[in-house]
Amino acid sequence: MHFEELKQMKPDIRKKVEAGEVFGIQENQNDYNYSKLSLDNGRLLLHCLQNQPPPHVAITLPVSEIIKTLNPKSTITFLDMAGQGLTRGRVYIRVSWNRPQARQFVGLCTGQPGSSFLNTQLNRVFNKGGKEECVFGGNYNFNDNSVYGPYTGVGLVSFKSDSEKSGEFCISTNGGYKSVGAVIGQVESGLELVEAAVQLNDITQVTVVDCGVVVPLLLS
Repeated sequence: MHFEELKQMKPDIRKKVEAGEVFGIQENQNDYNYSKLSLDNGRLLLHCLQNQPPPHVAITLPVSEIIKTLNPKSTITFLDMAGQGLTRGRVYIRVSWNRPQARQFVGLCTGQPGSSFLNTQLNRVFNKGGKEECVFGGNYNFNDNSVYGPYTGVGLVSFKSDSEKSGEFCISTNGGYKSVGAVIGQVESGLELVEAAVQLNDITQVTVVDCGVVVPLLLS
C-alpha cells in the first residue's frame, strides 16, 4: 500500500484499518518494530512502535513515510492512561515542533528513537489541591522541581530531558504552575482523565498503556 491510499481513507482501506490489518513498520539493527494504525472518531491514529509482529494478513508501510506527513506547526499526540481506580481513557495533546523538546516528546509518543512513554507511570502530583497543581509523568524522573519561564495555564504541557531516549512531561491541572522544562503544547481533550488521576491515593499506579500521534487525512 502507498501512503496516499491510506491518507485518502477510501472504504476498502477503512475496512482494513478498522479490522486492525494496517501497520507501520520500522527496521532496526537486528529486527523490525511495528506500529498499529486505528481510527478514533474519524481520526487516524499511529500507535507506538512495538517489537510485536502484526497479523499475517497485515498490510505494512514505513513509519518514516507516515511521520513525514505530520504538520510540525500543529501535531496532535495522544496518551492512553489506566490504573487501579482509574478507567482507561485518552488524552489528546496538541504540540508545536518549534522546540527540540517538542520534537523529542513526539518521538517518545511514536517510539521512533527506540524508547517511548509506553508502560511508564505517572510520577507525582505537585501542590495537590492548590493553584499550582500539576502532574508529572514519563520515563525519567528529575525530582529537582526546576522552574523554567513564567508560562501558566490549565492543560499546559511542558517537557524536559537529559537524553534523546528519556524525558519527563508535566501537565498543569489548575493553571497556576510555572512550567517545568520547555512549554511544548496544550491538552486538547481528556484533561478530566488527568484530573481524575490526581484524586487517587497513589498516582504512580497510573500507567501510560498506549501512546502515539494523529495522522492527517485527506477527506472529501
